Parts: sequence; structure tokens; C-alpha cells
Amino acid sequence: MGLNTSENGMDSWLTDDRYPDLPEYYHAPLSQAIDRAKQAQSKGTVDLVFYTDPHHKPGGNQLLAAAAVKHAAKALSSDCIVVGGDIVENGPKDIVVLAQSEFMEAIRMPGCPALPTRGNHDDNSIHDFHRKLRGANHVIFPVEAYADIYQCLNGTVSFDKGNETGLYYCYDIPGKKTRVAMLNSVDIVYKIKADGMLQQNGQWEYAFSERQVDWFEHKVFDFTGLPESESWKVVIFSHLPIIQRGVKGYVDGEVENGEKIWKIIKTNRKHVVTCLFGHVHIDQMLYHDGIPMISTLNAVSYRNYDESPERTVGTASETAFDLISIDYSKGELRLTRFGAGEDRIIKFEA
Repeated sequence: MGLNTSENGMDSWLTDDRYPDLPEYYHAPLSQAIDRAKQAQSKGTVDLVFYTDPHHKPGGNQLLAAAAVKHAAKALSSDCIVVGGDIVENGPKDIVVLAQSEFMEAIRMPGCPALPTRGNHDDNSIHDFHRKLRGANHVIFPVEAYADIYQCLNGTVSFDKGNETGLYYCYDIPGKKTRVAMLNSVDIVYKIKADGMLQQNGQWEYAFSERQVDWFEHKVFDFTGLPESESWKVVIFSHLPIIQRGVKGYVDGEVENGEKIWKIIKTNRKHVVTCLFGHVHIDQMLYHDGIPMISTLNAVSYRNYDESPERTVGTASETAFDLISIDYSKGELRLTRFGAGEDRIIKFEA
């Protein structure tokens, strides 16, 4: 759990000149989180940062959180940064596109790729729907999202060749025999009807397409030609939980083909470490078929549930993200929290 030694949630006397781009109220909590995360690291641990649901607006305080993420990732020599979706708050398309690009630019850093996954707010379809604009002029289509924030990952990650705009892909960490699978749980058909409206609305309609299911089965778990192929592990991220049984929070509809994805996970159980997700705006951990499913609190400063921690803008609790170390030798996954919430230790089958 983070140390809170003043009413502002920090050691007010402690400042750190390593963080000139951050307000003073971030300095002590960030240093403390990094120190705790370093204690979880050992030779061979897989080290990730998981940051989800920023719901960013242009110039918003999540730019500070993005800077803190980069400081932590650098200090911990993290393997990658995962952005778990709902990157933007909805509004007019030009503002949302600006916010999306601004945020992703802020969180990128050399040597540690920032891996986004598609959230249900990220197509911005809710803007036309709520305003009854009878069209899709404010929708951010997958081809646009790919061009704006995913295409720069070509050569770093492996997309589904020929279907890059499906926005699902893998990232390999060869030295640690680990594959990070980034799924798209809003992989729907973006088709405009005769009345100008979308056939499906990504805000509320969720799916893993049949093509994504096929890719997941035949590509994600294909380690042919890799050294010690039987020893490789897969860490899976999606915005929505793959299956929703027992999940707390925003459970507002099953993901089509989620059960098919889960069947593939069970079939390849020896390779799967965990499934992590956002969307629900609450911290939780549950097991399905012995596999840990973990959600991380929303980064944006909303407190959606009574059992969630307090959020106060102007303190570190205005955001939240996890510094993750996975230790295969111990079968242990440690999540060190910066911001609102607490550290967690989770066991998995090694």
C-alpha cells in the first residue's frame, strides 16, 4: 500500500529533482512506488506497467500520469507499457482525435513500447448517439485509429497480417520467453446503414471477431522456431473482461465469442499466466479455471463505487496505475500501485 504521511497523500518535505516535469505532490508517492516495485524485481522477472481508462481530455491531468508512467518504466527497466483502453473522453471528433494523439505521444518513450488496446469509448460512437445527430460523423473508425496510434508499432509488434485494422496484436519479449497478447474486445463490423447510422455501436456492442478468434488460436500460441518453445508464457490484455462471470463493476454485456477465446485459453493453459483488463473501474482479482483475471482501477479521477478508494484532484490519488513484476520461479505476480488503491500479490500456476 502507498505511504500517505500528510493530508495531501505525500511526504510534503520530500521533493525529487528527478521529476522536474511533475508537480511536487507526485514526487514522494512516485519514488516510494518505484522503490517498492524494485523489491519485487529479480533476475528474469517480466516487468510491465499497466495503465487503463484515462478518459483523457486535451491538456488534462492524465498527461501528468503519463509522465509518471514513463519515469517509473525507465527506473524499473520495464519491458513495455500497456494502455488498457478508454484512452479518451468523448466529444466532437476533432477534439477526441487530438486528445488521443496527445495522450499516446505523452506516454511513448524510447526502448519501452506503449501498447494500446481498443476501449469501448475509443470509437467515440456515443457522441453521435447521445446527441441524436443521425449519423456517424464523429466516429473514429478502426482504420483511423490504426493510422493515428497503432501503425507506429509496425516492426515492434506482430499484427494479424492483412487485417492490421483489427487492432489486435502480439509483442514478444524473447529474453524472458514471454508473449504479450493485446486483444480487441470491440472488434465489431463498422458499417454505415442507409440512414447514416452505424450498424453496430462500439460503445455498447462488444465482440472478438471470428477472424480474431482464429488468429488467437493459431498465432498467439504458435511458438514454432523459438528457443525452448514449450517454456514460453502468454500474458493477455483486453479492455473488457473476456468472460464476465463473477466480475464486479461495469458489466454491461457479454463479449461475443468470449467463450470461444476462453476455450482456447483453457486448451493452452500451460502457457497462460493471467488475463488483465480495465473497463470496470474497480480493482479486483478472480480465478476462472485456475487462471487469474485481474482488473486495475481507472486512471481517470472518477470514484464509481463506494468500495473504491477516494480520488482527489491535486494529489497522487487523481490517477492510478500498476507496476507489474511477474516471477515465473515463484508463480507470483506483484502489482505495485501508484496513486489511488493498494499493492497486490497474486499467485498463479507456474
